[in-house]
Amino acid sequence: MEEGGRPALSILIVSWNCEALLARCLRSIAEFAGIDQETIVVDNASSDGTRERVRLEFPWVRLLPLPENVGFSRGNNAGLEFARGRLLLLLNPDTEIRAGALPSLARFFDEHPRAGVAAPSLWNPDGSPQSATLRFPTLGNELLRQTMLHRVFAGAVPGERSTRRVEAVTGAALCITRECFEAIGPLDPSIFMFYEDVDWCRRARDSGREVWFAEGPGIMHLKAGSSAGEARTRTLVESLRSTVYYFCKHGKPGAVALLRVIAALGATVRSIRATALWLLGRDRADQVARLAAYRRMFAWAFAGGDL
Repeated sequence: MEEGGRPALSILIVSWNCEALLARCLRSIAEFAGIDQETIVVDNASSDGTRERVRLEFPWVRLLPLPENVGFSRGNNAGLEFARGRLLLLLNPDTEIRAGALPSLARFFDEHPRAGVAAPSLWNPDGSPQSATLRFPTLGNELLRQTMLHRVFAGAVPGERSTRRVEAVTGAALCITRECFEAIGPLDPSIFMFYEDVDWCRRARDSGREVWFAEGPGIMHLKAGSSAGEARTRTLVESLRSTVYYFCKHGKPGAVALLRVIAALGATVRSIRATALWLLGRDRADQVARLAAYRRMFAWAFAGGDL
């Protein structure tokens, strides 16, 4: 425990219907934390027994049950209100801590006093490196992403291997200093999910603080969130809604017209792919959910209104 009774680190996990994944994450924290920490789980009204399991198997975890699914940003903000750590780590429930990861991250901040935000190494389950960094969005990048052309031009996305300053880091495992958090404020509550991490990093950089990738033992990220059925539809729609909001917030409201064109092109390409996969019998329920999202994107692109 640090001076003033603060733990060195507060770990904040927002969960929604991912009981088994969350349990694996919490077991890894219990086994490999290696640092004085507190863990706060904010549950977004799960219906799969998450709350009961956390209370029963992980009594050392502070559980904050919410009456409705308020999304990633507002969920983390609810936990941040109670967090006492010098460092604040946002962690996805589909992650597992590696031995030495958290002490290594804490040492990084001790050695880089200008750093306000940093992400540790991320690893795929097969042990290969996973990218932990992000670039600030541009219309060109959005075109490549939404039409899936980024897969053609970028190929396999390499994982980072050396400590360096970056534009932004992913919210799968994002650590911010308390000093930086108190200076720039919480995550933007207007963002349900997606781009909240990029927005936070941009605000940190605008305040004069640095954003880093910090090489180390790191964290395994399964990339296995709660995206099926209606959740898949909402996830895809929220991605586009957050994109539009981000561009408007950061001084590019004129980009919305071009985003409509990009959304229409992206929905066309992805609808063709989803239809082909449905015809081939590949996870038909998921393809139906995707097509429902693409129809909403088409409607917004051509008719406007709310997504």
